[in-house]
Amino acid sequence: MTFKERLNMCLNEMLDFRSATGYATDTIRHYILNFIVFCTEQFPDAERITQEMIDEWISIRYSDKTKQSVISALRQYTHYLHFMGYDDYIPDDEYQYENSFFEPYLFTDDELSQLFHAIDNYTGKTSGKRHLPEIVLPVYARLLYCCGLRPSEPMKIKTEDLDLNTGDLYIRESKHNKDRHIIMSSDMLNLCRRYDDIMPKREFFFQKWDGSQLKSMWFWARWITILKTSGINWRGQPRPYDLRHAFATRNLIRWLNEKKNIMELIPYLSAYMGHATLSSTYYYIHLLPEKLRESCSIDWEKLNEIYGDGEFKNED
Repeated sequence: MTFKERLNMCLNEMLDFRSATGYATDTIRHYILNFIVFCTEQFPDAERITQEMIDEWISIRYSDKTKQSVISALRQYTHYLHFMGYDDYIPDDEYQYENSFFEPYLFTDDELSQLFHAIDNYTGKTSGKRHLPEIVLPVYARLLYCCGLRPSEPMKIKTEDLDLNTGDLYIRESKHNKDRHIIMSSDMLNLCRRYDDIMPKREFFFQKWDGSQLKSMWFWARWITILKTSGINWRGQPRPYDLRHAFATRNLIRWLNEKKNIMELIPYLSAYMGHATLSSTYYYIHLLPEKLRESCSIDWEKLNEIYGDGEFKNED
């Protein structure tokens, strides 16, 4: 039995036991399946879970406020592995991780070109029908980049949420329970139309052949493979979320190059991205190159007057 087979077998057994005894399983399944993919992709010769795997997984994948939940899930899972007689590392109550601010990865133009080339040419095993990732990945990834969506948001889109005539897209059940409407570009709309033409009648815009809903972890499971194929150094920690960051920073750069008033346009960008506060959008100004941050289009005195002189925080 391979390392991956053992981890998946034990996860399924643990989830079956939890379900039979009335405990929820969705959150643990989500975290641990992602963790198994990471371990088996990045540590192909491993035979057991180590602290190094957990440290690296926690630091790359999750924000500080989510890490405790992830560690709790890993603790339950590794305790079960020990119960089954395996010698995997358990992140016990003394386990510590570095509580640090996650710096978004800023793709260069060449890297974005390489990334989407890898996405558009992603292939996998075919079973009777055209391989689902070949159809979904180019559309899903471009929604993150072209519309600035969070990775979980496209998977919640129902076919009724997208008007293929006007490009009006309804984003439901977003962060902070805020729904919103956005209008996509004509290029993005045409891509969605082509995608819709080849897919069968369905409830969700993105779903599996059996009709079940796709989850954001479905994309994450293929993300590192895509990065490797693209030639981008994945240990620089680019994440699917960084396509959303690219949307924000590139819009700001375009407005600056066009000498538009950033202070007037920021509220529109904030509403489009579904931020709860303007300070979350102002955060992206700090990601711009220094020469652009010094642009006269950015009124730093006004920003500091409204929000103080502390750092703006990224709510994502």
